Amino acid sequence: MKAISKTAAALSLVLLLGFPAFAVLKPGAKFVPFSLKNVDGKDYAVTMENGRLTVVIAETVAGETKVMKSHPAAVLVDFWATWCIPCRKSMPHMQQLSETYRPAEGGTEGGLIVLGIALDEAGGKVVIPFYRKLKITYPMLADAPSAVPAAGVSATAKGMKKAYDVQEIPVVYLIDSTGTITHAHVGATNELAAALDKAIVALVGGEAR
Repeated sequence: MKAISKTAAALSLVLLLGFPAFAVLKPGAKFVPFSLKNVDGKDYAVTMENGRLTVVIAETVAGETKVMKSHPAAVLVDFWATWCIPCRKSMPHMQQLSETYRPAEGGTEGGLIVLGIALDEAGGKVVIPFYRKLKITYPMLADAPSAVPAAGVSATAKGMKKAYDVQEIPVVYLIDSTGTITHAHVGATNELAAALDKAIVALVGGEAR
């Protein structure tokens, strides 16, 4: 019997375990804090504050920096790239999730915050036109933040890719209010979307769409 190549063996393992085998940060793992710039120029940071998952948005206008903090029930992180067809397929679903479960206008407690992490090497230069064309409204983080982040905080899309061990895209992680990953998947199928919906409802409340 001929020896099975490493590539074939790896492929067999994927087929047996399914795509989630690529998402190394499994449910139960703690998330990695990060800070990146949104395509609108605002800095977004996701970290822990007093034991609670905290999203910090910083915007500098006329030399004055304004900071807004919120404590969502969950944060959804979607790794993608403009050249990735499955990623583009899943984006309308991400948009719908954002519209359905986002915090109340002006609210700082509860709800779901959806964050796209664009892995294009050119960053916002190529992401912004794509973002506008698709009329996406949830934050799309593509570049390093304006402010220097604290130690241990991932601050580039490339750094995020490494920290979250993203090997294939799209990769989706759902993080609860304690900073724990409760759902992870790779790919874009109706079955994966349904499983994500259920996981979100379990954290945020309400009814699945």
